[in-house]
Amino acid sequence: MSRQYWSETITWATASGTPVTNTTTETIIFPNITIPANYMQDGRNVRLRAFGQWSTGTGPPTLIFGLRWGGVAGTLLCKTAACTLVASVTAAAWDLDILLSTRTNGSSGTIMANGVASVFAGVAGTVASATGEGLLTPMTNGGVLTPAAATCDLTVDTALSLTATWSASSTSHTLTGLNYTLESMN
Repeated sequence: MSRQYWSETITWATASGTPVTNTTTETIIFPNITIPANYMQDGRNVRLRAFGQWSTGTGPPTLIFGLRWGGVAGTLLCKTAACTLVASVTAAAWDLDILLSTRTNGSSGTIMANGVASVFAGVAGTVASATGEGLLTPMTNGGVLTPAAATCDLTVDTALSLTATWSASSTSHTLTGLNYTLESMN
């Protein structure tokens, strides 16, 4: 039997996020997105796409992207492992593509969230060479390994938070979200 579904953009950025800089604390990249109570029903799929830029000073830091249900201190849905960046880069690009799938709904609902983070180098890439090569890494509940569903209360309005964490505090280490969309896939 055929099922008919539609795709709809349910929210998007109208301005760049506040830069995440000079901190080693997990910090929200864009203002929280509020997911309405009971929106995440069984089988609901939501896709988050986000883009931005990053810069570093001396000493290559690491960076972790995360997605949380319930604000920066909420339940971890997925994250990257620590991505080792290069030093002295200015305004290079990054992007994320994350799919959230509701496995079960209710006050003890479960969401399986998996995605891919791409962090590009500050120079143009060269075919068949590592020059300017970007970093591509999975986002799962376990970091890179052990994808698992997260248990969340899906019966209340809840903040969805995209975060970043630097390994070293420096005014030169800056990450800014430029745009995002949150799309309901069904």
